[in-house]
Amino acid sequence: PLTITEDVLKDFYAEFPNKGVFGIGGDHSVSYPLVKTYLQAKKQQGIRAAVIHFDAHTDLLHERLGIDLCFGSWCTHILDDLNAPSDLIQIGIRSSGKPKQHWENTFGVKQHWANEIKQLGVEAITNQIIKQLTNDGVDELYVSFDIDAIDEKFASATGTPEPDGLYPDEVMLILRTLTKSFKITGADMMELAPFTDSTGKGQDSCQQTLAIAAEISAFLITQISEK
Repeated sequence: PLTITEDVLKDFYAEFPNKGVFGIGGDHSVSYPLVKTYLQAKKQQGIRAAVIHFDAHTDLLHERLGIDLCFGSWCTHILDDLNAPSDLIQIGIRSSGKPKQHWENTFGVKQHWANEIKQLGVEAITNQIIKQLTNDGVDELYVSFDIDAIDEKFASATGTPEPDGLYPDEVMLILRTLTKSFKITGADMMELAPFTDSTGKGQDSCQQTLAIAAEISAFLITQISEK
């Protein structure tokens, strides 16, 4: 059965097919209805859309603690709505109990782990992504952003901050480069937890995390509005 959120979003896209939605949270499972209805609407419009997923974690579990749809498994539940599993491109992964090959071979997704970006450089990785999207005939992008894709020293006010992540300027460079070739027509910013203080920096940690999330969110909203 559809959730109320999915019902509302389906009605929204039916009424405003050329408009986009930006979501903010909270638990990354909030992205599930946002992404699912977006992909379904784009298919109905004959538009091939890909999901660019920034995250420290794959979110490709089948279940977590007996819960089949949650923040750690929502990506698994949107794969069938993609034209191909490889249209889910994950960027910034670095906290996983299994290697990259497991996720790519099992689910057919494409991943660019944080250490690869550090080793090869943002430009090389972004060029790989653009080449893949172009070869696959992708028209538009949905960006789902977990703030823990950002290194914990910049963004620690989140449920599961992780070290060795992307820097804010690296993220902005990736996004700006992608928008030179593709339109971002839907997006979200997730896993913000202003009252979480894993670094002991208190309010400074909160404000820094929110400032970075706001910069990225403002860019994404601007891109959606310019469609």
